[in-house]
Amino acid sequence: MADETKYGKYFASGPKPRKSANPKVSSRLPRPVLWTDDDVIKGSFVFCALRLGASFVPPSHGPHTHKDPEILAVLGTNPDDPFDLEGAEIEVYMGPEMELHTITKSTLIYNSANIHHFPMHYRNVEKVTHPIIFIQAQYSPKLNEKSFKKLVKESERDKMIFFDLEGNETDEEWDKQRAELKLE
Repeated sequence: MADETKYGKYFASGPKPRKSANPKVSSRLPRPVLWTDDDVIKGSFVFCALRLGASFVPPSHGPHTHKDPEILAVLGTNPDDPFDLEGAEIEVYMGPEMELHTITKSTLIYNSANIHHFPMHYRNVEKVTHPIIFIQAQYSPKLNEKSFKKLVKESERDKMIFFDLEGNETDEEWDKQRAELKLE
């Protein structure tokens, strides 16, 4: 959406623009509706919005930390009750002790820097009639993440996605990690 006007550089529409598509990346990985970071809008922090529902349920995301604070939001889109997730449940584990929190209504989660969070599991999302919006905002110019596979049973790891990102990876380096995931 950015254009040549004075303020057009502050607008972004759609997923992160890519130099080239990576056909090796799993179709089960999230496809953002909106994405920005310092590559898309200079000076921006990481912001990602996904739409979940019958047509797309992402794989579970394994436990990890970020160097910077992060806000996550789960939003129902039922026009008669915006808190309603229509029976969907999103399980979020917090801390190295893996304290379970089950989200059943529109919810915001604040993760301070370096706090262990996730895995995140999605239950009954495929049954909703209105999509669920998932938002991630990380107070960092580029996404960074350190995985902690040891916090989950080895038998569960193949069902989750894990990333190790310093925040300086190129699209190609990030695609390489995504392509190595075995999700099909």
